[in-house]
Amino acid sequence: MIEKFKSKITSNEFLLDCKNFKAIEQTYNVSYLEFIQYFKKINTITKHNVIIGINFTYGWMPTIFDFRSKNFDESIEILNNAKNGTIPTAHQLETLKRLFNNSLVGTTKLLHFINPKVFAIWDSRVYRYLTKNEPYSYRIGNSETYLSFLYFINDLTQLKQYDEIHKSICAKLGYQITKLRSAELIMYLNGGKETR
Repeated sequence: MIEKFKSKITSNEFLLDCKNFKAIEQTYNVSYLEFIQYFKKINTITKHNVIIGINFTYGWMPTIFDFRSKNFDESIEILNNAKNGTIPTAHQLETLKRLFNNSLVGTTKLLHFINPKVFAIWDSRVYRYLTKNEPYSYRIGNSETYLSFLYFINDLTQLKQYDEIHKSICAKLGYQITKLRSAELIMYLNGGKETR
């Protein structure tokens, strides 16, 4: 999948999209730092934190939240490992996804709020930006594709030119975000149907 991403979006195209970034006022901007701060203050994630976290995460989703499994213990372990920097396997992502409304998008948003330095948000607009394809549920819900995306976006943020671009994006937003967030935000803003 990484090769597909590379064939659809070159580093030069991505950098050009970055340079054209304009901050827009969104409700997301108001809530984003609060969500990050919530998990930053927590040393060990508990079931209580998971329930609160997934419900505020779904404030960013167009659907109502529903727990689809009862596998809290394993999910809490995966989330605590993620907080400490461990990227879940595809199987572990499937475990989280099953608990969280069977949604990989919701799962990645929660992972990002827990550890924004390691996890980028995955959604239909990011998928469309990277592949130039429609984000049907079987495409966007693929855990292996998300892991490929993490690898790809990490490579993009390591480009020499990206440091200055990232600083510029943070300045335009008026607050600090991680490089993964700034890169994903570029993809999100450029991945709408009307922008392609």
